[in-house]
Amino acid sequence: MSPEEIPLIINCHGSPQIGILHKPSNSKNTAVVVVVAGGPQYRVGCARQLILWSRRLAEDGYPVLRFDYRGFGDSGGEFKGFEHIDDDIRSAIDQLQQQVPNIDDIVLWAECNAASAVMMYAWQDSRVKRLIMQNPWVRNEATQARTYIKHYYLMRIMQKSFWLKLATFRFNPLTALSSLLDLWRTSMQAEKNPNRIKDRDFDDLETYQEKMREGLARFNGKVLLFMSGYSLIGKEFDELVNLSERWQAILNNLDLTRIDEPDADHTFSRAIDREKLIDNALRWLNGDVRIS
Repeated sequence: MSPEEIPLIINCHGSPQIGILHKPSNSKNTAVVVVVAGGPQYRVGCARQLILWSRRLAEDGYPVLRFDYRGFGDSGGEFKGFEHIDDDIRSAIDQLQQQVPNIDDIVLWAECNAASAVMMYAWQDSRVKRLIMQNPWVRNEATQARTYIKHYYLMRIMQKSFWLKLATFRFNPLTALSSLLDLWRTSMQAEKNPNRIKDRDFDDLETYQEKMREGLARFNGKVLLFMSGYSLIGKEFDELVNLSERWQAILNNLDLTRIDEPDADHTFSRAIDREKLIDNALRWLNGDVRIS
């Protein structure tokens, strides 16, 4: 029998969140909650990928809940940004456990700034045992500038459109050089104090990047990290990690499996990349070490 797809209304502090539960007939004890990126996406995902991945997971026996935050997609209330969705995630997990009471292992699946959000949230909820993340968001002017210098311009000169622009005199080298110098000056800021470790409570940390880092340090579960070769957001995350001994130490101490897909874009939008990602995610969830 095919898994049911059940529409849900999730109450979050009086606001209705809309969710879809993919419920197998014989559910495993592990369930997945999909936390969507807080940009133009909602519970369907880019190119309907969240639906496709959720159905594959459910076919393999994993209950899956994908939902819209308050004030986002079809949900009521006010959306305050990815830094403020702890209660939205918690309410979704509560509802999932009501619908499938045998669950004892929650996996949060998140991309981009949703991955940032679950790093800040997961350590606070003992029900969350594992994370699956794609290209975490750590946007900062300095690390963004370094990423553009090291990766964007190399990608750009390999594109046919750049050379067409150059050949038709629509490329101004002086403007480009000025922009590059501005980026270089900004990038130098990232090296001034990349290892700040503040001896403060979690809630007193200044930036969401610090909260991501220290939240992940407090998380005791397993992590699967997918990184795309053509994601500047992913490259910026790596740039931040390379600058910070603290980030490096945290990632080295995690039970972390990292999978790099050099030909994938940020959202794994190509069918071949989308299928490879879900195949590897299922292997990891099932405890299979054969990651391709």
